[in-house]
Amino acid sequence: MSDSNDTSAIDEKKTKNNSPSSTELGSIKKFFTTLFITIILIVVYFSFGALILYGCKLGQSNILPTDQNCFPYNEEKPEIKSIFLNIFITLTDPTLSMKINFPYDKYNASNKILDLFRKYKNEPNSNFLANYFIHIIESLIQFNYSSLNFSLNTLNGLPEYLIILLGPIIMPFIATFIFLLDHLYLIYLWFSNMEWFFKHNSATNNDNSPKWESVTLSEPSNYVFSIGFVILFLILFWVLLAVLPVLPFLTMTWSILSMLGYKSQMNGKTITAGTIVKDVFKYYKVLVMSIFSFFIIVSAFSNLGNVSGLFSILTFILILWGVISIDIFKGYKPENLSPLVSSDQAIKKCNVKMLNSGFLDNLFSNQKGGSQILKDLKKLSKSLLKK
Repeated sequence: MSDSNDTSAIDEKKTKNNSPSSTELGSIKKFFTTLFITIILIVVYFSFGALILYGCKLGQSNILPTDQNCFPYNEEKPEIKSIFLNIFITLTDPTLSMKINFPYDKYNASNKILDLFRKYKNEPNSNFLANYFIHIIESLIQFNYSSLNFSLNTLNGLPEYLIILLGPIIMPFIATFIFLLDHLYLIYLWFSNMEWFFKHNSATNNDNSPKWESVTLSEPSNYVFSIGFVILFLILFWVLLAVLPVLPFLTMTWSILSMLGYKSQMNGKTITAGTIVKDVFKYYKVLVMSIFSFFIIVSAFSNLGNVSGLFSILTFILILWGVISIDIFKGYKPENLSPLVSSDQAIKKCNVKMLNSGFLDNLFSNQKGGSQILKDLKKLSKSLLKK
């Protein structure tokens, strides 16, 4: 009886010695899990960096709708100088680059939301209350475009590889700062656009566009109605504070997503942001694979031990020296290279009869609703004194 027990114990020990331990299996599983996650993170990170690079070139082209006096906010088309921009800059001597251009054509000039707002504002049955909200949303979108345009054009001054490497780190901070400013700007717009409550559309069915006229004390019922709207929206302001982040989030999301929809020209072909993402992995292949190799080596040391870590280093050295014939460290040379051109932002002009002033000027001198109230009150006081 004891002999059989001893035999079974010996067999069990042999089985344990001949099979990999659960710890080793767990380490291998952890290594491949880390490897899979690393691949996903690197793809996402460099894709984000490529989109920021595309955004930087878009910012330099200056075709974003940053001026509320121009199309697509109204019918006045801006004059934008078409320029070629450097992209995929080489580290050779002399320095060369491929060229990309953002044409201000019908497609790039359009903006679904702003086009919809512009059409409604020009309709003869346009309503003052709808215009109140439209101008708030338009102003937020314009502020986001202007802020992102300035930030991306500034970031474009960095070396290209730094834009790709550091852009995904820098841009979230910039976007967060703009998002916070949106909240303050929305509060200002809520009150400054109340001038719309003192306007009424006198257009008839025969008119092709609205005719806005100011509501004065000569129309007591309409004036009281306008004052009632002011009081109502002063009360609704506290409701606005409760849901304050919603509108800035929506307008910023639209601004960013619409920027990714712009098309450009490169090597005689029309391309999108997706083309630049693909080309970044192509022309920055060595950089991508170097970072990927670094994380594989670190993962091998941490999950499989020193021996496996040293073996992974040796393997990558042999690949780098060409002993192992795998071209993961063989880069691609950009096509159709030419000397660098200026990195200055394109010039944009908007030929309007009267441009909006700055923030402070708008606050103190351009709010017609408030000034009209003061004028009417003065007239009323004079008429009372005469009596």
